[in-house]
Amino acid sequence: MFSRSTSLPSTFSLSTASEIAHGNDRAVYRHPEHAGRCIKVPRFPEKGSHQNEREKAYFEVLRRRGLSDWRYVPEYFGTLATDHGEGLVFALITDADGCVSPTMRDYRQSGDSAWFETPAFRAELQRLYRYLHDNWIVPSDINDRNVVCQRRADGSVRLWLIDGISNPDFMPLANVWPWFARQKIERRMKRFFAKLTRHGLLPEFQRDGLLRSVH
Repeated sequence: MFSRSTSLPSTFSLSTASEIAHGNDRAVYRHPEHAGRCIKVPRFPEKGSHQNEREKAYFEVLRRRGLSDWRYVPEYFGTLATDHGEGLVFALITDADGCVSPTMRDYRQSGDSAWFETPAFRAELQRLYRYLHDNWIVPSDINDRNVVCQRRADGSVRLWLIDGISNPDFMPLANVWPWFARQKIERRMKRFFAKLTRHGLLPEFQRDGLLRSVH
């Protein structure tokens, strides 16, 4: 009797990849073979990454739901076995010059923050909120560190929510019922807009108007 041999899946090496950013739980690398993609991996492979596990589960839900509109959330391309543990592959958001787009915090602290005082910024906030609401995509956290400002060729700026997208509830009703999802989205956006008001980026009367505009 002969045993059938099975080949193990190859492990992708990140030794030639450039690290873009890292947090307490995971690191983000530019994909060495796809310049327009990034790979999120555990910072400590032996411990794994709870963030990756939650994000993977949620984006698989979005896939099964048939989401095809990736205008304000980076497109998800599935998983990849790497020498840093399982990686999640996403579109990498870059400016028109090919550089990785800065976060709102980076943009604000760069000294080039005049855009935040314009109607274009408030209109873009509204479009981001509308996108999440219409597609019932739940942010577990939204702040100026996980929203990036993509500077495009026509001079406009688009906001992208690049992190903190998941629903860690024990009974995730918001994954299957839009009404529950939209209630959570509204609460998250209220908190986000309140943070912007504290930073002086969104006057209170405009904040309240934005919240009322998306229903």
